[in-house]
Amino acid sequence: MHKNEEKVKFNFVDVIIICVILALLAAGVYKLLIVNRALALQNSHVEFKVLVEKVRLPSVESIKEGQPVRDVQTNIPLGNVISKEVSPYKEAVPTLDGRVVLAEVPEKYNVIITIESPAIVTDNSIMIGNKEIKIGAQISVKSNVFSLTGIVYGATVKQ
Repeated sequence: MHKNEEKVKFNFVDVIIICVILALLAAGVYKLLIVNRALALQNSHVEFKVLVEKVRLPSVESIKEGQPVRDVQTNIPLGNVISKEVSPYKEAVPTLDGRVVLAEVPEKYNVIITIESPAIVTDNSIMIGNKEIKIGAQISVKSNVFSLTGIVYGATVKQ
């Protein structure tokens, strides 16, 4: 008694197609479980300060409360200006008697811009869009009327 049995044969193309389907399923699960959860966590609010040094008066006057600001390189919204603190820019200057004193530089100012934004806050980072906010890091911000580069001076997480 001889039976004809059909055997299932896999070739190289079938294996590649199965691997692609499994990879697409894994990517879909990753997006649903990990990425969407991270976006849902963006319910924290962060206030961060940007210190901009040696700025001229027209730039200082162009910064307004409530003004939206964006990152210069990526154009990602970084939030709205809450406040600005302006102080005269000072430089170390030697005196005739050998001392070094801080003297105000005419028509130059330091500005601390406080910006509020929704953010993803984790144990390791503060993310606004895909921009990481770290104290001491250089950041370039712009609005419709100014573009300034400064240093992140402080950050406070609001609940």
